[in-house]
Amino acid sequence: MIRRAIPPIVVLFVLGTIADVFIGYSPFPGYGAAIGLFGCIVIVVVSKWLGTVLLDRPEDYYPDEVPPDLQPDLLPPEHPEHQPHARRGRR
Repeated sequence: MIRRAIPPIVVLFVLGTIADVFIGYSPFPGYGAAIGLFGCIVIVVVSKWLGTVLLDRPEDYYPDEVPPDLQPDLLPPEHPEHQPHARRGRR
């Protein structure tokens, strides 16, 4: 039901914005605030869509077998090549 109401609302806001820009006519008090709210909603929706398109990766993007990290300080303590972190900071 809400999806049916969105296109007419968008058309009304676009027509009202064009009328406001070219004629200087605001259809109702608080129209500027409504346009600001509508603009914020558009920014959020577009940014979520861009994040989905540009940043999301499929579940099988990374290989199943990742070679173990061979840095000695990142190996588990029971590993024979494990070396504890060097102490950092003032002594």
